[in-house]
Amino acid sequence: MPHRLTDSVESTCNVLTCTSDEFLELFNNDNLSTVELAEDVLRNVIHPNQARLRESDARCRLDDLLAGMLQEAPEPSGQRYAAVALHIAHEKGGVEAVVDIAKAWLDNIFLPMLTIARSPRTEPSSSQTPTSEQSKLRHTVARREQNRCAITGAFDRSFVTELLQQSREHEIPQEVPQLRMAAAHIIPFLLNDFSSNTGTTSEITDAARSWDMLQSWTSLDLGKLVRSDINSPTNAIFMSADEHYSFKRFYFYLDKQAYPNTPNKYRAQMVQTGRTFTNGRDSSDVEFRAKEDSDLGVEAPDPHLLRIHAAFAKVLNLCGAAEYLDKVERDGASATTLRIDGTTDFGSFLMARLPVAVYSTSNNQSCN
Repeated sequence: MPHRLTDSVESTCNVLTCTSDEFLELFNNDNLSTVELAEDVLRNVIHPNQARLRESDARCRLDDLLAGMLQEAPEPSGQRYAAVALHIAHEKGGVEAVVDIAKAWLDNIFLPMLTIARSPRTEPSSSQTPTSEQSKLRHTVARREQNRCAITGAFDRSFVTELLQQSREHEIPQEVPQLRMAAAHIIPFLLNDFSSNTGTTSEITDAARSWDMLQSWTSLDLGKLVRSDINSPTNAIFMSADEHYSFKRFYFYLDKQAYPNTPNKYRAQMVQTGRTFTNGRDSSDVEFRAKEDSDLGVEAPDPHLLRIHAAFAKVLNLCGAAEYLDKVERDGASATTLRIDGTTDFGSFLMARLPVAVYSTSNNQSCN
């Protein structure tokens, strides 16, 4: 039975200088298991060329990026996609071709996702989800999580005000902190309508490449997620503003492997030693109410979307790309001129913001 590939691999094939038929012939070869392909690439492509991969890009460790893509892919088809691409690259062009596809994935999947997730949310245009839908989302997931941060259990400060106004102070829990809360999108809000064909020819081409590669590695169903579905409760979690800040920067993820046999139960886990949640811990058990247990009949977060977020968190931390963009952001915020030693990498930061620029162009044109 052929393995499922979510979308076109044309963009990847352009980097690999192979045809789609060549790629899919290997991808759909049932005589080669995904595990065997991945192990072969790790053993014979990545590990022997670790030094060359590491010296090829100052922004992150490309060997760890590639290993992470193989080991932490959200779905088996994503692992197979990465393994096949790396196998073909090595066969056709040796280590330099492997470097090329690694940089293409960094530039078209990981840095754009990091940048989109960190970008301030813009007001949606009339062609997109109205702001009232975002307010509705916050209310819905707050009710699902019973007005508590799903990660730490802190209570919603704004709901405290509401309870006091209604003389319901006896419903305010006394044993937990009261914090400002937010509805955190699992897949970033700014991916909404990102596929619009607007902007310059170059921007559209780069955006399309990012979409193709993102879909191929994650199996993300873009058609299901665009427009109002980006604000579905299945793509959101109620959490404190501080946890929201960390979540969208992929500082922590929800690990299903900790509770594989318990539906809707996860372990929130920081990816770096030293980082903690607002309650001082670096991990926390999280269990969402099932739809049938919710007084609103609200669905729990989508496990597939949580796997995608977790995969990004693990790979970005493993290869150092998240740390790199943190540094670029700090430089951008504190420096008015380029550093004299040339270490301020504004160019890469602007390139990573390309998907946001395409989104903004689409947003502005639809408002005119």
